[in-house]
Amino acid sequence: MGAGAIPVVLTLLLVVFAWRLVFSFNKDLVRARAWGELARRALPFAAITAMAASLPLVQGARGSWVPLVWLLTFAAVLVLANFLSMPNGERRASRAFRNGDYVTAATQYRRLTERRPLARYWAFLGAALGAGEQTEESLEASTKATELDPQYGLAYYNRALVLRRLGRKSRAVKDLKRALEADLPRRFRKLANGLLEELSKR
Repeated sequence: MGAGAIPVVLTLLLVVFAWRLVFSFNKDLVRARAWGELARRALPFAAITAMAASLPLVQGARGSWVPLVWLLTFAAVLVLANFLSMPNGERRASRAFRNGDYVTAATQYRRLTERRPLARYWAFLGAALGAGEQTEESLEASTKATELDPQYGLAYYNRALVLRRLGRKSRAVKDLKRALEADLPRRFRKLANGLLEELSKR
């Protein structure tokens, strides 16, 4: 393989890796056939792929202004792609949730469910309501998420947390088991296993 083929191979590997990453973090969007939302989440990866693919075109232009323009252009494209990859309401809701402003987070997630009733938005709404001590509303939102997508593990996990707080141990255990059988991110898998072990000892 010649030196000229290396950037091409690396670009292809980057494309495969990027799309696997997009798919693994957004399986719920695939199940919901929310192709527009999935494409939106892929924008930063598409920008990186385009940047990698165009790199061989500017490598031969050393000593000119072309590499600098290329770099500045793609820096701006990456920033824009990252900004556009998530709805503003979701960004505001996530920020509010991280800052402990659960009322604002719940309001924003509720608006998102009205615009686009995806399981993830209902699950996030359930989490915000649960953190804000609105337990019954939280259970309803999480249940709605499981009805929309029975494989969305985060909805079961969120509901289990609220059920545990309410002292409904057997239902919490059931939801934790369902969360572990479903599509649940790795970091929550560890937490769910620990919580399941804790509840089983009682």
